[in-house]
Amino acid sequence: MGTVIRRTFLVGDLVTIAPDFRNNIFDFDFEKYIGIVVSIPEENEYIIYWTKSPTPNHYRGMWNGDHLVKVEDYDCAKQKINRLNLMEI
Repeated sequence: MGTVIRRTFLVGDLVTIAPDFRNNIFDFDFEKYIGIVVSIPEENEYIIYWTKSPTPNHYRGMWNGDHLVKVEDYDCAKQKINRLNLMEI
């Protein structure tokens, strides 16, 4: 098995929804949601307080670290996703 890379965050980090997050219920406009990590109750689980909520009337909730990305790393993560969809001919 290869090396596993896990996104980790600290309390106070600004995060947004990762561009590779897929959710069948909601159609997120990923770039407009910014949240603040307010606590870390378990490994790779984060309580996020959203400045604008991705779900109606829920401004605070627990998210898996695999579904989040730091705001400053969003563009890089988005480019990685776009490259994965390219095929060499």
